[in-house]
Amino acid sequence: MKTLIIRNKNAMLELLKSGATFEKISIVTGLEQDNLTQEIIATAKSKGVRIEEAPINKMAKRRSGQTREVLTGFLASENIWTLRNLIDEIYKRNESPFFLLVNRVDFESNIGVIARTAFAAGVNGLIFQGDVDRFLNEETLHFSMGAIARIPLVKMSIFEAIKELQKEGVKTFCIHMGGKTYYKEDLSGPVAFVLGAEDKGISDEISSRCDAKLSIPMQQGIDSINVAVSAGVVLYEKVRQEGALSNK
Repeated sequence: MKTLIIRNKNAMLELLKSGATFEKISIVTGLEQDNLTQEIIATAKSKGVRIEEAPINKMAKRRSGQTREVLTGFLASENIWTLRNLIDEIYKRNESPFFLLVNRVDFESNIGVIARTAFAAGVNGLIFQGDVDRFLNEETLHFSMGAIARIPLVKMSIFEAIKELQKEGVKTFCIHMGGKTYYKEDLSGPVAFVLGAEDKGISDEISSRCDAKLSIPMQQGIDSINVAVSAGVVLYEKVRQEGALSNK
């Protein structure tokens, strides 16, 4: 478990309402509270979160490093799973496995947007390889508006994840040039999408292990789009095909 600083008020309130575990919330002494701040403090107190007042010089520095925050939350992230335990939990809830595998995606902004889009679309597992600190940190928390601390995360080799998912009967699709147009594929049922960075794509070794390739049509002269945009396109095509969020 690691502690992350969350600075965005809307994300802080969203996380508090979701039941996320906060170690504490710090507020500058004597702050004139707007309505959103009042709601954050009231919600935190109702959840038993400790509220700590401090002078401005003791508050965390802003992301720019030039000034200090007046309100910060200290979030205890508890959403790292093993794939086996997560699959068992998904089946226990009578849900269909819906995974997103992130291979070689750079930039915290992309990771954050992917995480929020995946969470919003109902993905029940986000699989990545590499250092946890590079994937789950204050920057990705910021760009995901807190969602990366809510969606279940699995750190493991993409190769191993594909193999294990296929054993469970989960169809694996890589988003790659030269594949079948994404909306012409049946995306219903247990599915996992594999994404790579827009500049490098997915390696041939990984794409060859997936059940199929999917492509997003583009105008002539454009050979790639942002990886977070690609994630949104294919995730919500599955949602559209299944009407999965229509009653939520």
